[in-house]
Amino acid sequence: MDWDQQPETPEETGPQTMAIAFRQPKPEEKSRRPVIVAAVLAVLALIAGVTFVIGFTGDEPSGSPASNDLVSERTAEEQGGSGEADQEPAAEPTSGAAADVKVGVFRGTKPAEVGEFEEWLGRDIAYAVDYSNRDQWDDVANPTYMLQAWEGSGYRMVYGVVMLPAHDDSATLAAGAAGDYDDYYRTLAQNLVEYGQGDSIIRLAWEFNVRKGRWNLQAADRDDFVAYWRNIVTTMRSVPGAEKLEFDWNVNNGGETFDSTVYYPGEEFVDYIGVDVYDIAWTEGSYPYPSGCNTACRKLHQEVAWDSITDAGYGLDFWSAFAAEQGKPLSMPEWGLWDRTETDSQGGMDNPFFIQQMFEFIDDPQNNVAYQAYFDVNPEGKGKHQLADLPRGQARFKKLFGSGG
Repeated sequence: MDWDQQPETPEETGPQTMAIAFRQPKPEEKSRRPVIVAAVLAVLALIAGVTFVIGFTGDEPSGSPASNDLVSERTAEEQGGSGEADQEPAAEPTSGAAADVKVGVFRGTKPAEVGEFEEWLGRDIAYAVDYSNRDQWDDVANPTYMLQAWEGSGYRMVYGVVMLPAHDDSATLAAGAAGDYDDYYRTLAQNLVEYGQGDSIIRLAWEFNVRKGRWNLQAADRDDFVAYWRNIVTTMRSVPGAEKLEFDWNVNNGGETFDSTVYYPGEEFVDYIGVDVYDIAWTEGSYPYPSGCNTACRKLHQEVAWDSITDAGYGLDFWSAFAAEQGKPLSMPEWGLWDRTETDSQGGMDNPFFIQQMFEFIDDPQNNVAYQAYFDVNPEGKGKHQLADLPRGQARFKKLFGSGG
C-alpha cells in the first residue's frame, strides 16, 4: 500500500502488471486451474440443489438474493446459526514461532490509536508503521511533524521512505546513483537520532515493483537503483547515533512477470526482505465471489485466492525462499484483509480464512518472519482493511495473534 503524500490519503496497489516481463506465467498452472475449479463448482452446484430441498442452514439462506452480486458477510449473531464459515477450524498444531515474531500495526500518525489497538489485542505492539509526506525533498529530509508525534512513544518505528519526491520531476535515479541526494538522507538520519528514533527500520522505496505516481521502474534502471540504494544506506548509517538503523528491501507480493530480484542491492545493504500482502486475487476462480455463492462456494474461492497469493511466480513461497537464499529474515510490513466492494470486488471481504492462513505462514519457522504489521486503516474510497469493520476476521485475528493465541 502506498500511503500518499498526505498521510490521510493512501494510494492503492494492485497486481503487478508491469512494463518489465522477466518471467512468463507457467502454462501448466494456467491451464489446470480453470478445469479443476469448474469441476469442483459443478459438484457444489449439485450439492446446493440437494441442500435446498432438505433445508440448508448456512451463511446465506437458500434462494436469498445477493446484494450487488455478492454474498453479504455477516456475524454469527446476525445469522442466527453456526454456518460453516463461522465455525472454528480444526485446531492446528502451532510451532510457537508466531509468538516470537514482533507485532506491528499501522493506524496513521496516531500513537494513541496504536495504544488502543495494543490494549484490544492484549499483547504488546512492538513496531509502529508510518509514512511521511513526500512532495518535495524537504518532506523527505525533515518530516518533523511525524518524528515529533512518535518521540518517546516506546514503539520501534518502521518508516516508508521514498527515493524520489512525488512533485519534483527533476529528481532521477541516475542523479541519486551519482550521490546528488545524499545530503537529504544524511539530514533524515540526523533527525531520526535527534528524536530518539535512531534504531528505526527504513522501508526504502517500499513496493518499488509497483507502478505508482511518477514511479515506473524499468529494466534499464537496475544499475542506478542499486547504486542509489547503496548510497542512501551508507550515508544514513554513517551518521553518529544512527548505526542501529535497519533497511527493509520491501516488495509488493505476487505477479508472474516482474522479477524484482534483479534490483536486490546486496547482503551488506539489506537487513530484511519485506513482502506486503493483502487478500486480493485476480486468478480465475478466486475473486469476486459469484452471485448466490454460499458458504462452501465462498470457501473454494478463498482457497483459490490463497493459492495464488502463495504460489504465483513471485508469491509468498518465492519470497520466503529468496530471503533464505540471501540469509535474511522475512518481514511483512503491511498485510491485511480487503473488502473492495466499492471498487472492483477483487478482495475476499471479511475473510477469517485469510487470517488463519497468514498466521500459519508466520508461525512456520521455515519462513523466518522477523516482524509483521497489520494495515488497520481504511483508505478513503478504496475499500476496507480495518478489523473493526470486518468482525469475523477481527475475531480470528485476536484469537490467533492476541495474548490467548
